[in-house]
Amino acid sequence: MNADLSQTKVASDLRLLQTENVSGLLKVKHEKPDYPDWELYIYLGRLTYATGGMHRARRWIRAVRQYCDINKLSREWFDSITNLQSPWEIDVLTRAVIENKISSDQAKQVIQSSIREVFLTIADQRTMETLWEERENSFRPLVVISGDQVLQNISTARTKWQEAGLSHVQNMIPGFSFELAPVVVDKGRFRQVLGTGSYQNLDKLITGKNTLWDLSFLMQKSMISVMRSLLPLVLDGIVEFREVPDISLPFLTKTKPDVKRGVIACIDDSPQIGQTISAILTPHGYETIVITDPLQGVSTLLQSKPDLIFLDLVMPNTNGYELCTFLRKTSQFQEVPIVILTGHDGVVDRVRAKLAGSTDFVSKPPEEEKLLQIIQKYLKK
Repeated sequence: MNADLSQTKVASDLRLLQTENVSGLLKVKHEKPDYPDWELYIYLGRLTYATGGMHRARRWIRAVRQYCDINKLSREWFDSITNLQSPWEIDVLTRAVIENKISSDQAKQVIQSSIREVFLTIADQRTMETLWEERENSFRPLVVISGDQVLQNISTARTKWQEAGLSHVQNMIPGFSFELAPVVVDKGRFRQVLGTGSYQNLDKLITGKNTLWDLSFLMQKSMISVMRSLLPLVLDGIVEFREVPDISLPFLTKTKPDVKRGVIACIDDSPQIGQTISAILTPHGYETIVITDPLQGVSTLLQSKPDLIFLDLVMPNTNGYELCTFLRKTSQFQEVPIVILTGHDGVVDRVRAKLAGSTDFVSKPPEEEKLLQIIQKYLKK
């Protein structure tokens, strides 16, 4: 919670839209250009929903599980979504209310939770650029909230965060966000500090897959309590924070093959690239393993035994050439196709990658047609 949202471009836009009484979509650009925008849906100047960003599905499922029985949501509702002008989350909640699977109050709680989380995440950004798209309202609002009310709620949360003595966290942890996942990097000291009982409980939660938002939900504690518990471990170098990809929504997949066609691994430090590849390949029956930490991901590769590997060239701690050479020296990966992901497809890069043992190249950002052609070419399934 670095920024005072009330003084940002987002806040001024919300106030202006409320004054002009218009409807449409306000997009907030992520400070990292290859990450998804946030989407703020406006109806007659009021906020009706907020979504987007890195963890759109993760955020929505967590809110639904907190306030509703997620098993009451029909898979068919997702398959029948055709209105691309409205967010699929609202379409599904509306159907659930109409068919009396959840109450309108439950739907409102899910929406309000998503709005709050999106704005708290936006507040961690250093820069905020917006883009307004005026359009007729394409869905029936379940919630209508003034922008001033949302901004006031975020300001109150920010004040509590500062009063709890946590205002220095953003400076101490580069790129801090509640969407980061804590991971134990020294399990021996972790056991010593927490003791056997506490360790067993926390070890099940701090897996490197649960974000801070997830931990707050799973532990049923406020974010302030969660951070107070983790901060001593962070200061002692026992726990670190890392980015994780969004979770998949299998019920959004319109094609549901009975047989898996293969296992594809994606090694890229950008969770967005892995998320994109997974979204492309999952509907075609491929299981996708996303690895954002290449050094720790080797053990994951050994366990998952992928049929093909997409490998980024430029990553912290190592690079694609070195990792490709290492994998080729491992008996299990000598025959596995290794396709380099790169934003710089030059002759020198191709030659060097070939010498390292790569099979082919794919430009970033990956496109569906190119990915499927590569997989069909080398897997022949």
